[in-house]
Amino acid sequence: MNRIAVIATLWTFCLALAVPAAARADDDIVIVKVKGQGISKDGALKDALRKAIEQGGQQEIASKSQTKDFALEFDVVLSRAAGLVKDYKVLGETSANGVVTVEVEAKVSKKLIDATWAEVAIILKQLGRPKIMVIFTEIIHDLTREEPSREIVQRDSILGTAIERKLLQLGFKLVNPGQMKEIDRKKAEAAAMEDNTEALKAIASSYGAQVYIKGTSRASGPQKTTAAGIELNMWESDVTIQGFWTETGDAIFSNTMTGVRGGSRVAGPIGGRQTLEKTGQKLADASVYDLLESWTRGTAGGVGDVIIDVSGVADVKQSIAIKKALEGIPGVEEVVKDGAKGQVKYTVQSNMTAEALTEHLIELTFEGFSLDVEDQKSKTIVCKVK
Repeated sequence: MNRIAVIATLWTFCLALAVPAAARADDDIVIVKVKGQGISKDGALKDALRKAIEQGGQQEIASKSQTKDFALEFDVVLSRAAGLVKDYKVLGETSANGVVTVEVEAKVSKKLIDATWAEVAIILKQLGRPKIMVIFTEIIHDLTREEPSREIVQRDSILGTAIERKLLQLGFKLVNPGQMKEIDRKKAEAAAMEDNTEALKAIASSYGAQVYIKGTSRASGPQKTTAAGIELNMWESDVTIQGFWTETGDAIFSNTMTGVRGGSRVAGPIGGRQTLEKTGQKLADASVYDLLESWTRGTAGGVGDVIIDVSGVADVKQSIAIKKALEGIPGVEEVVKDGAKGQVKYTVQSNMTAEALTEHLIELTFEGFSLDVEDQKSKTIVCKVK
């Protein structure tokens, strides 16, 4: 066999090896076209990317369907859609009645879905489930009524109930509003309306809630109109939903929609509530996904920022020595010091839980003083210099 024939044979052999590899690489990527909706372009895009994962990763999702925590794992994976689907293009965008719709072509990696799912499963075992308190106020401003009876405050909010139902399905423990003391329930509702964070923190903490969600929904109307021969009662909706970490008061998410119009065939407050349910459901769904993403990434408890409160710090030199010791702990990425002596707060960013960080604190040694751990919670550690 001459030299050219040998080279040709080798080249053919290499191609034979390369083609299956390329096919396998191509088999990993699924290209899908989906539509998403939201109250903003960003919300609609997130919805579209979640649908892209559902459509592109059907086999991978089905293979996990028998796992114990499938529902929660599935929704957490979907909550990370923006990070999972990076290669996409928006094909079109429309807006009507306060709802934005986008059409997206996205490339979905099945291997990345598998890897993310495995990571999420491990994280969920480490974190457990935080207890959550949901305080939601629903107001119907019925213009057909005489003053001062136009404002109707509902104790059982449709959107609040929808959020609670979803969280229960995912295995979270909730503070049962029916079991709250009447005085506490009224205080919580008043604090939510007045945006009194400290009061809400105190009430949520007293019922053992690590996270609290507060929301306000309001429908104002109706304005009579006719569409396709059908008489409708048009209402204007405003909804705000916010989530907070009880221990620190840090915000987890904040979602708002204002001035979104919707109609109902039913007149009166019932029609207003139906409108809130239709117009606000996407915001409620988005809020649950935001909570899941923040919680499992460490920004709403578990791993992430941990605050170490140290009392009895003698001087600046001592406070700096503590900061340097914290920075030397494996896994600690950054330490921010607030204060120079007396009461000093250290915000520690790491890949550890507060419990794991406490174990390292106990082992720290200093020249001329020691650090005594007095208390440890999910996001804070209390220490004293001795």
